[in-house]
Amino acid sequence: MKRNGSGAVTVSVVLDPDAVRTAEAGGGKLEDRVRLSDLAAAHWTVSQWQRALDGSATITATKQFSRPSQVTEIIGEISGPNGPLRDFRATRQRELLKTEYRVSGTADLEHLGTGVKTDQELANALTQLGANLDVLDLQLLAEVRDAFHLHVNIDLPSGKHVSVTPDPGKQAPVTAQASVRDTRRIALGAAAIALLVVGVALILWPRRRRRRGRGRRRAPPAAGAARRSGALSRASQDEWRGS
Repeated sequence: MKRNGSGAVTVSVVLDPDAVRTAEAGGGKLEDRVRLSDLAAAHWTVSQWQRALDGSATITATKQFSRPSQVTEIIGEISGPNGPLRDFRATRQRELLKTEYRVSGTADLEHLGTGVKTDQELANALTQLGANLDVLDLQLLAEVRDAFHLHVNIDLPSGKHVSVTPDPGKQAPVTAQASVRDTRRIALGAAAIALLVVGVALILWPRRRRRRGRGRRRAPPAAGAARRSGALSRASQDEWRGS
């Protein structure tokens, strides 16, 4: 997730050599056997299959989001009701001087499902071929639990990175949180405080000058009083001499 709350959900699927051979059994190609058209229709950007020298193959699908609230829906598109990614939620909360980012959910390998029964199109096709859906579902589920591994990686602003890998058959909580200070707001706040201090000083300064001025103007009356006191003293002396 980026600072503005946008970001991307990326899913990388790695098939080991055995899985690739199984998918291509009977002369088929991996590119034809794995359906990806529904992802493209849902605005996912899907890469080509990348094959390694050991026979494994990797494919990546990415979908952008503009708001954290869209993450829940996007995760639901790739995981579904029976998938391993449950209750995922992303938030971005702006406070006065910082922004909080948070992602939470559960990586669940305990309640995995194959989706054979819930995918109506697939279920109908298998039924027409005479497959027993219950038996097939149990067989696939055993294979999935044995071969499926899940890694959840979350990157948040400020360089925060969280990686969660649940143990087979277990659940693991996923929680990532980051806090980014809004340096622009902090700088503006400091500037506002400085301007306030200067403004108060400018308001109080003329008052202090007026008070000092009034103090200096009182001095002459005091000197006049002293002269009057001296005159009275001299008059008293003259009167004493006259007597």
